[in-house]
Amino acid sequence: MEQPQKHNKFNTIQGVFIPTLLTILGIILFLRLPWVVGNAGVGGAVLIILISVSITLLTSLSLSSIISNIRIGFGGAFSIISRSLGLEIGGSIGIPLYLSQAIAVAMYIFGFREGWTWIFPDHPPLLVDIAVFAVVFAIAFFSTKLAFKIQYVILAIIVLAISSIVIGFFLADDYQQPKIIGDFVQAREGELIGANFWMVFAVFFPAVTGIMAGLNMSGDLKNPRKSIPKGTLWAVGLTTIVYIVLGIMAAFLGNAEELVENYTFFIDHAWIPLIVLIGLAGATFSSALTSFIGAPRVLEAIAQKNILPFSERLKKRNKRGEPAAAIFLTGVIVLAALLTRELNLIAPLITLFFLITYMMINLVVLIEQSLSLPSFRPTFSIPIIIPLLGSVSCLFVMFVVNAVFSLLSIITVFFIYAYLMRKHLNYSGGYARSGLFSALAKWATERSVSFSQQNEPRSWQPDLLVPVRQPRELRSSFRLLYSIFHPKGSLKVLGIGTGGALEILKKEIPPIVQKMKRSGDSITYSFIESDTFEKSIRISIQALDSAYFKPNSVFLRIDSRIRDLKPYEELIKHQVHEKRGVLLYIPFAQVGLGLEKTINLWLRDIPEDWETKRELGNNDLALLMGLLLEENWKSGLNVIAELREGQTTGQGQTFLNHLKESARLPKKTGLYLVRENTPDVWERVPHADLSITAFSTDTPLSRLSAIVRKHRSSFLFTADSGRENAQF
Repeated sequence: MEQPQKHNKFNTIQGVFIPTLLTILGIILFLRLPWVVGNAGVGGAVLIILISVSITLLTSLSLSSIISNIRIGFGGAFSIISRSLGLEIGGSIGIPLYLSQAIAVAMYIFGFREGWTWIFPDHPPLLVDIAVFAVVFAIAFFSTKLAFKIQYVILAIIVLAISSIVIGFFLADDYQQPKIIGDFVQAREGELIGANFWMVFAVFFPAVTGIMAGLNMSGDLKNPRKSIPKGTLWAVGLTTIVYIVLGIMAAFLGNAEELVENYTFFIDHAWIPLIVLIGLAGATFSSALTSFIGAPRVLEAIAQKNILPFSERLKKRNKRGEPAAAIFLTGVIVLAALLTRELNLIAPLITLFFLITYMMINLVVLIEQSLSLPSFRPTFSIPIIIPLLGSVSCLFVMFVVNAVFSLLSIITVFFIYAYLMRKHLNYSGGYARSGLFSALAKWATERSVSFSQQNEPRSWQPDLLVPVRQPRELRSSFRLLYSIFHPKGSLKVLGIGTGGALEILKKEIPPIVQKMKRSGDSITYSFIESDTFEKSIRISIQALDSAYFKPNSVFLRIDSRIRDLKPYEELIKHQVHEKRGVLLYIPFAQVGLGLEKTINLWLRDIPEDWETKRELGNNDLALLMGLLLEENWKSGLNVIAELREGQTTGQGQTFLNHLKESARLPKKTGLYLVRENTPDVWERVPHADLSITAFSTDTPLSRLSAIVRKHRSSFLFTADSGRENAQF
């Protein structure tokens, strides 16, 4: 990963506290806070402020906790989410967040223009917007240091503006009796419309979404681990006091009607109105500048992970240590947004993408803290209730602000996530994601074991152990094995041998397994140095018995090259005795699996009370194999029942019909009846590419091989463990 060769290093005050403070003390403080008080009353307004700030504070606490646990580097929220949940999720949040911050610059410029044209009404709005954009772009492009120095001046102006409002309050001739809870009678949004608590809350909430300002500068801070928590929390605390104090003052200065109707209430009641106007312009200019500085750095961090087109260009910094290409692209986006003149259509998305980011930060802390990962050792510890409340409250506020845009923003994130998943992003920086998933799997396993000590028949999946002594045994069974365990089963290959034979296995099995792997498939392999085939398998399975994810079936392949069948017979008996299923594949050498178009499933010795006990004897595993192969091959399935002596054709047909319904067999399943021990029984049914049938562990394997040679068809013989049930 390419790191910038030169960049500025800012302290807590410069890089976090002041940018966050100035972003929060913006246009809503000067123009909308009196409107909030007029609608909600002083008590309702304070409640709205406290609820809004509590969400930001919860996220700030979660943010402080996670930052004190990692080396955050470049990218702010993108870096945090990527390090914990992977580049795909980090990118799906980071890209919309970057665009939101870029577009927010245009909104802040519009806010600046409102104050400017109040002082100079004859100035053309578009020219004012372009002029402000040019100044903001130039400062951000040529020197971040200059931008932060300018923020000291703007901070002083805003302090003077707030002081002018406070002095105006104390110089007022008379005071109103404030309402504790307002009437929510009107909201001046183009035309008078009905208001309610949550609508007023939605209007106010964007005021407190400024905690990203310092976080975006993470790569340019001297000590982000200390500066971001400290600067963010101090800024949130101080601005909360400012909003509450000015809200209470507004309630005493004007009646409800005046507060609602007059957006310039604070300007009109200030000691020196011009100072408040300049403060409004300074606040919006500062917010635009802060966002213009932060957004390119988020883009730069995303480009460093090669997520975007032209990443090589976007992640480079110039000789002054500025991400010049990222700043230029951000400038193009901001200018395009300014020229649309219709930002109100997409403005809700900006707040919602911020909220999604906040929610993901809370979720990262919630997951890592609840799973008690050893790697999660924050120096700033918080109770688990904080990220939980933060996650829930962010999701709640999203749908309070705008339900339709919330759904659109979530859909946008999912589309970006799907796109990034297709890119197969690689990152060697050390994710917590694998640890999270491992811990989640462990937690789920423990819960499952607490419900049942063994896997339930309804949750059965083919978890196969495949012992091999030669690579060709695995290679020749490749397609059949894949069709059995795909998509949700598992496969563990066990290579057994000594000396040169074992070295060949170690060399050839990994590439074979890699070819078998598809997305989501669980395939592993290991090797045992031993010259005793059957004993090695026994020992291996015994070692796996204590694990929850252990093989439930053993897959064996025998052919004419294997002379000594005795070890296989002993192994089969032992596995069935230990409650493991056995799949014995005996291919017909000349044909193999043929066209994989037709499967014949042979059922025999069905218990008479199979319907009441929902038990098919030794046929459940055979039936499950038939269904799995039919699905993966997209082939035809024929079910053939052997009639016992004395059983009528009508009884057999009734059994097949009931079985088809009970086992939910495919509609096009062929149903056939034959008499057992009939010499030409195999000629009475369609020819199959693979035949599946149950076998007894007492049956000599030589007899099974003879059946394969006689009928010139490959067979999959099955022996139930007693834990399968095809009717669940």
